[in-house]
Amino acid sequence: MKPPVLEQMPLFAEPVRVSIAQHVLHTPAPARSGPKRIDWFRVITEVLRGGHSIQSAADAIDVARTTLIGWKQGAEPRYSEGERLVLLWCQISGESRDKLPMVAAGDWWAYHSKP
Repeated sequence: MKPPVLEQMPLFAEPVRVSIAQHVLHTPAPARSGPKRIDWFRVITEVLRGGHSIQSAADAIDVARTTLIGWKQGAEPRYSEGERLVLLWCQISGESRDKLPMVAAGDWWAYHSKP
């Protein structure tokens, strides 16, 4: 009985070329299921679009204007201050808190992406 003949790749064979762009374009993004947090950037933006200035929104929740700017840039508010901002958002948007804009926790790109 003869042993099976194994096909071998030639020593100097042309490599298979795959474009990175082709791979990226055809690879679906992984679904993010996990903890979510409030998207403070969108909450503040919606409050400002609702007619408040940065100063009037800061006054309404009893924080400094610069604190509100910091939250919009990615800082996290303390619980009580965040709760006041959520209540202001609910009043302005007419939505309940279960409709708050959310983002996957730890997802930097999603935090700064536009819906």
